[in-house]
Amino acid sequence: MPILDLSNSEEVARYEEFVASSPHGHVMQSLHWAKVKENWDSDYVYLQDDSGNITAALSILSIKNDGEHAFMYAPRGPVCNFRDIDTVKALVKEASPVIEKRNGFVLRMDPEFAYDEEVLANYRNAGMGNLVITTRGTDEHSFSNPRMHVIADISMGSHEEYFQTVKRKKRTMIRLPYKHGLETIRLHRNQEGFEKSLDTFYDLTKVMAKRQGITYRPKDYFVRLFNAYPPPAVTLYETKLNDQVLSSAIVLGYNKKAFYIYAASSNEHRELYPNYQMNNEAIKDAIDQGYSEYDMGGIFDLNPAAGLYRFKKTFCGENGLMEMIGQFDWVYNSDAYSKFSK
Repeated sequence: MPILDLSNSEEVARYEEFVASSPHGHVMQSLHWAKVKENWDSDYVYLQDDSGNITAALSILSIKNDGEHAFMYAPRGPVCNFRDIDTVKALVKEASPVIEKRNGFVLRMDPEFAYDEEVLANYRNAGMGNLVITTRGTDEHSFSNPRMHVIADISMGSHEEYFQTVKRKKRTMIRLPYKHGLETIRLHRNQEGFEKSLDTFYDLTKVMAKRQGITYRPKDYFVRLFNAYPPPAVTLYETKLNDQVLSSAIVLGYNKKAFYIYAASSNEHRELYPNYQMNNEAIKDAIDQGYSEYDMGGIFDLNPAAGLYRFKKTFCGENGLMEMIGQFDWVYNSDAYSKFSK
């Protein structure tokens, strides 16, 4: 049965290679992601053809919030064309032993697949009585991962060509911090100065969280993120004026994308737009490294006046917004699911 044997290093490498190279692969479906989410259990199921080649995969994280029933989540899964309902159903069927082993009350997927009324209708009419779909029209904060992402197309091959896709006024804003002498540096784990810079990043997350009235992750989470992936994949950026760090970010590269995954900024010299220079430098690197997309993450407020959306649109343009299809829950215990949903 195609459930990944984690003790078989050859099979593990084969699975990871499939996810890392599939046009439907996502960083959260990588085996490495489970190392970041260390308090979750992890299981991996897949399909293969007659020649033994992997054709589809599903990486599942599980946690027992109530101590008994497991919430089972395949973040940004499955690794296949989500339009192919038969393949998705086959993956869910292959996951049955895992769901039973973990005592799962629900298996959730939220694929990186564009909103599509026809596909939604096909799933609703596919005869899966235990499937609950959450999509457009629901509070955007209720999804496990943001349904709206802002993504820059950087597939043109050079930063010069990409920069011409940015609106002229926005290009002026991006150039401004350079004119004021700001400097952007890059660091990977095990490099000299990395630990100090990671401490600075974490301090800035606390400053930003207080400014915006939001929560922030513990430092150990970011340490795990850097340890989970090979050093070239995860980069810590700092943009500073003289020796003062004004902004910092973590960029994670995987498959075809570079993810601007976490960022923070100081309350000082915000008028110099340090985040603009930092992202521009990260995009330069992503293009040089062969990535075709620069994912700036989720957005909840699509009001053009909203600061975060306006900032991300600077780099991603009017066509950069991706509305994903939604959340798909296969429910195995309706009582536990009802309590969880409330």
